[in-house]
Amino acid sequence: MTETTVAVPGADGEPVEVDRVFVPPQPARAFVADDLVLTTIELADKGATAAATELVTRPRRLLTGTTARRRGQMVIEQDGAQGTGWITLAEPVAESLAAHEGERVVVLVVPGEGGAPVAQAVAAGPYPAGTADATRARAVPLVLGGAAPSVVPGGPAAVGLDPQATETTHVRITGQLAAGRRGAAAGLDRSGPVPGENLVPMDRRDETCVTVDAFASRDLDDAVGASWDRDPDSPVWVAVHITDVAGDIGLDSPADQYARTLAATAYLASGPNAPMLDPSMSEGAHSLVVGQDRAVLSARFAVLPDGRVDRVTVEPAWIRSRARLSYRAVERWLAGDGKAVELEASTQAPSVERALRDALEASRRLSVERDARLTLEELFDQAELTPTVVNGELTLASAEPHAEAYRLIERLMVAANEAVGGWLVRHEMPALYRAHEGIDPGRRERLRAAAELAGASLPSVEADDGDPDRVTGELLAEIDRLDREGRIESRDLLISTATSSTARATYEPDPHQHRGLASEAYVHFTSPLRRYADLVVHRQVRAALAGEPPPHEVELLRPLSDWLGARAGALARLEGRERADLWALLLEQGEIRGAETAVVTGLTPAGLRIRVPRLGLPGFLTAEDALGLGDDERAKLETDTHGLTATSASWRVGVRTSVRYAGLDEIGRASWTRADTAG
Repeated sequence: MTETTVAVPGADGEPVEVDRVFVPPQPARAFVADDLVLTTIELADKGATAAATELVTRPRRLLTGTTARRRGQMVIEQDGAQGTGWITLAEPVAESLAAHEGERVVVLVVPGEGGAPVAQAVAAGPYPAGTADATRARAVPLVLGGAAPSVVPGGPAAVGLDPQATETTHVRITGQLAAGRRGAAAGLDRSGPVPGENLVPMDRRDETCVTVDAFASRDLDDAVGASWDRDPDSPVWVAVHITDVAGDIGLDSPADQYARTLAATAYLASGPNAPMLDPSMSEGAHSLVVGQDRAVLSARFAVLPDGRVDRVTVEPAWIRSRARLSYRAVERWLAGDGKAVELEASTQAPSVERALRDALEASRRLSVERDARLTLEELFDQAELTPTVVNGELTLASAEPHAEAYRLIERLMVAANEAVGGWLVRHEMPALYRAHEGIDPGRRERLRAAAELAGASLPSVEADDGDPDRVTGELLAEIDRLDREGRIESRDLLISTATSSTARATYEPDPHQHRGLASEAYVHFTSPLRRYADLVVHRQVRAALAGEPPPHEVELLRPLSDWLGARAGALARLEGRERADLWALLLEQGEIRGAETAVVTGLTPAGLRIRVPRLGLPGFLTAEDALGLGDDERAKLETDTHGLTATSASWRVGVRTSVRYAGLDEIGRASWTRADTAG
């Protein structure tokens, strides 16, 4: 339901503000999450009740649930996170599912009697319960069903898309993702105007460059080259080459409109990726495969001995990758074992290893410079384990198997994004700049209370208009001090509060500071095969190089910023939901046995919010469990205003406790119990 506040005449005729209405169970079964309804409200002593409710619009066209037989008929029991009650099946659908009772399906629905959903067709499934396919068929419609284009502020029309066609594409994408298919980008026409169409690329094919990516990756959109004369006082010259797909996707072509609608390539563990662009381009003609001539946009810069980036240029170029290296091989090379790199580089191994050594020096310098900045990156700890699907089987894998190799390349990519952002500013070209204001101003009061509780000094937080950079610097310094003093719970209190108080990064059409990375102008430039925002930036760069007007004016970039934030954000939430659901499946299968350490991240009257760091999983402990009460006892926690500490018990944010998996709750989330009270 859409939340809003309305004024309703009370018994005395005076208006009463109502922000929630009780809908009796029977009519409630006709509606699902995100429905917009028209309700007649009755006020009584116990609050507002819906006397009559009528469906206005239903953004969700695809619903998920489990097949069941009720009163001799096949129906679908709705997922509890989506709605209650049954979904009636059209006769052909019922016949097709007759032999699949208890299995997960995704169905296309139309409004039936009273607005209740009726399944018109099966979009995905049926899948046996407890499988990775069933998990995907649950996660996709739950997340993307609530992220329909019509609910984005401004809607599709604001970004130059036809509303009806965009809604149809969204439903199609949702169904294909739920079914484990790769989307509908293949074969779309891409003809249309291209910025800088007559640019003449530089010939850089004689320079050594390599791609480094996951072993299974096929959409290789970046390659790196580096050279250094080994003099400690000399700069390392770096070239970050990014495939020039913007020179091949016409503005407002069908391929461009599809990419704008999807906003990013969707990556799921339980199925193939769904490319934003035609795979024949993203995994073929524009993938930087070994030994093939490829058109790129290159960010070239010098990394000085102190880690500063200087002498930035951006150019169109032709390159030819010398080797396609895996993170695994580079990780072994960094550890002193060069055999895997030699094998993957083959006859090019000598020049490839020289380029790697020089790139490593650039990365080392960049890391020293970045460590001197005030950034929030170090607050976010990484999980050790993650679910993965190998040959159709769900299993566990290391969450960051090649951490050092990944960080080597990441530092170069971040430097390129920042370099191009500054270059666009100097060329007075509007773009989609990445903005992050650090600590959310609306959450400073909670951070202030946490600092007092932890015994930390944050003078800039005490001042309402405190400089955000000072806040970040003081915060990091105090976390470091508490760690040195061995005050781990106070450190974790400050970290948990700070990370939950961090603002969400956004796209902006004008240069904005990215305080999360301590950057004055930052853009997404390095993944145009996978993110539409990067494709937009590439078009702006091409126009600036050609001396042409911007293909995307500020008037379009502003709504496009909101659109891409919402659409790409939905895909990120989908990846998180799928991961959480796969974890729930693994926990049910007993893959994680014994106790796990958990950190309390928040307190509510109902219980404790926790995070299990090793697994990267959020969770919840009930108030009864937190207080050590029996199964038949009921209790609430008395907490302070900010949910940082309990006034009726010894719990507070930052406290560590031992927990065990206890089962799934009514909507399929993993539940936990204290290990010392677990049965």
